[in-house]
Amino acid sequence: AIIRPGDVLRVLDRPKFAIEISKTENWLLLTLDGRFFKRYAVGTGEFGKTPVGSFIIKDKIVEPPWWRGDGKVIPFGDKENILGTRWLALEATGDTFKVGGYGIHGTWDDNTIGKQSSAGCVRMRNPEVEELTMLVPRGTPVVIRE
Repeated sequence: AIIRPGDVLRVLDRPKFAIEISKTENWLLLTLDGRFFKRYAVGTGEFGKTPVGSFIIKDKIVEPPWWRGDGKVIPFGDKENILGTRWLALEATGDTFKVGGYGIHGTWDDNTIGKQSSAGCVRMRNPEVEELTMLVPRGTPVVIRE
């Protein structure tokens, strides 16, 4: 994109983004100051494995490595790494059961979007998770609902 004379730019001063995720409808709703901002299609966990409750975005990682279930680290770029281009780590807050290892991440397989198809994480198309990562700061609240 090119900025041209006369273009209007909007600069957000301490935006208050929040995320709501629906497991049954497989969407992620991004709000700004409590108002609709954007909706994304996502993939969620098979057999209801995605945890529900209140979370925050604890960390943001570009080109993330993936830790397989057996503990082996699969570097970004390896064909076995399923995480796509971004990882937004989730941390439980409030009364939500403290579970680890869950996050919002990209995927190389867009066919998994709109379905319950992951091991429990929330999957997004790579360009969309890149956009989301750019917009939301660490500490952004995330609510996951059935």
